[in-house]
Amino acid sequence: MDSHARSRRKALKVAVGALCKEVGFGMAEESALETLTEMLQSLITETGKSTKAYTELSGRTEVLVTDVITALIDQGINVESIPAHAVRQNKSVFIPPGQSLPQPTQKVLSAGEKQNHPTHIPDHLPPFPDPHTYIRTESHKQPVSEYQLIREKVASYKRDTERALTRYVAKTGFTQSLFKDDTSSFPLIAVQPHPHPYLMALLPKDHDLDTLEPSDIPSVKQNEGITSRTEDTESGQNKTESIDTDAIDNPYLLPIKMPRYKKLRLS
Repeated sequence: MDSHARSRRKALKVAVGALCKEVGFGMAEESALETLTEMLQSLITETGKSTKAYTELSGRTEVLVTDVITALIDQGINVESIPAHAVRQNKSVFIPPGQSLPQPTQKVLSAGEKQNHPTHIPDHLPPFPDPHTYIRTESHKQPVSEYQLIREKVASYKRDTERALTRYVAKTGFTQSLFKDDTSSFPLIAVQPHPHPYLMALLPKDHDLDTLEPSDIPSVKQNEGITSRTEDTESGQNKTESIDTDAIDNPYLLPIKMPRYKKLRLS
């Protein structure tokens, strides 16, 4: 039941209660009041249907008083007693209910200005929707292509990354401070001394060893075979063994390349 039906039902219930009070009842049960209200609503509904049927039977669309009287007579109601009932002395006067304010309609978010119909479209057709629903609009910014702005953006990103990494290392590791009193304002990453710092430059790094395969690392016997020279008695030329050195990135793991000696031909 919607709000309009509930309000009509409530008005009928008040009218039934007033009629019961006029005839001498001081109180009424809820079930009896609901039954009388249902009977009154059914009577009014049937009277309206009969009035509409007599109106359409006469070939009209507007209801006349004669149609209502005919419908009441058809329901078995004495029409002549209605004027006397209307001017009775002990009738109850109802205070009309206050007019409720209409609920404000929610404003629909609109983007852009709506366009009117062209000349070839009739006005009774619905209006056009918002322009953004059928007109293409760019929803993203164009990429920056200027060289100066790109360099500034890259420098700013690099600076922020270094700053974030420095703060992370400073919070998770040992730090040193510029001031003895305040140890939290300017934390510095503590330097870890190494007993043999020159070994760090000579020894291969972990990422260099990860890129190598076991077959690419020459053994001691291979190094001895590479550095030794074998003399060929038949040709008299020196031959050196060679390996694929492109796969080795660490220069300290590369084999020694011996210079080749050219024999001078005496003329």
